[in-house]
Amino acid sequence: MNSFGQVRVGVIKSALVLVSSIGVGMGQAASAEDLTVASFNVESGGADAVVIATQQIGPLDGVDIWGLSEVQNQAWVEALETGAEAGEAAGFDSILGTTGGGDRLAVLYNSSLLEAIRYEELDEINFGGNVRAALVVQFRLRQTGEEFLFMVNHLYRTETEQRHEQAQLLNAWVQEQSLPVVAVGDYNFDFDVVDGDQGDRDQGFDLFTQNEAFVWIRPNNLVATFCSTQYNSILDFVFVANAAKNWAVKSSEVLFADPASNYCPDDDTTSDHRPIAATFQLPQSGQSTGETTSAQPMSLLQQVLQAIVSLVKSLQS
Repeated sequence: MNSFGQVRVGVIKSALVLVSSIGVGMGQAASAEDLTVASFNVESGGADAVVIATQQIGPLDGVDIWGLSEVQNQAWVEALETGAEAGEAAGFDSILGTTGGGDRLAVLYNSSLLEAIRYEELDEINFGGNVRAALVVQFRLRQTGEEFLFMVNHLYRTETEQRHEQAQLLNAWVQEQSLPVVAVGDYNFDFDVVDGDQGDRDQGFDLFTQNEAFVWIRPNNLVATFCSTQYNSILDFVFVANAAKNWAVKSSEVLFADPASNYCPDDDTTSDHRPIAATFQLPQSGQSTGETTSAQPMSLLQQVLQAIVSLVKSLQS
């Protein structure tokens, strides 16, 4: 082959590599992103944060956001954040709520994946300053730019009427929000695991989900989330609202549910609640206008292909 032929082949190969790279780039841009959230009542005053971090949080890989309740103080947050980072190729940041005394709320999040834009506490459900204001964080996915609200709650346990009022206020609040919402936490709704929808549950569950403002991401297998011989019920939940109701649910489960794990009963170093987790497949950025966004890269690819065809023809002539 003469030198001109070698150059011609080299140009064609380079063009094919260019097309291949564009195709790969298109595939990456169109891919949806998974998001895993977890909820965990870590039982301040009845557990050891380091033990929970190493034995109950650290082994659970792949969680992007933790919504925690009963966090004792900043030292607990730092220990639990270390547990969240264990085994992950990413750093985590944390936000600690200011209400609840030694039973505070906190959020741990993968800061490589997510940017925390702002956060707020909903003081209207913290009656008399005696319990906990909901902790709400607005996140942005770094890869796609998608934004959503993540909320963690710990509603009243002993005051039934006030718990019901909290549920109603949160139901009204979420209907005023425009962003997708994921809400986790210890809601004390006592959803019966044996009879399910036909069984007993606290009225707060129905008040919270009224008009489908919130939708429960039901675990695949209903298992009590509280280590108790008295209550065989679910206290801890993952809910979604607004556009998050359209996210595909890849999994939802109560963790450490296998009796062989010997998770329950707890001792004075471990939590008396099981963590729960759900994984969502988020829609790709701009999916609601998918025809427009998908047509743009295809048009570019067609232009490149046409240019290559013209180039090949000119080289062959």
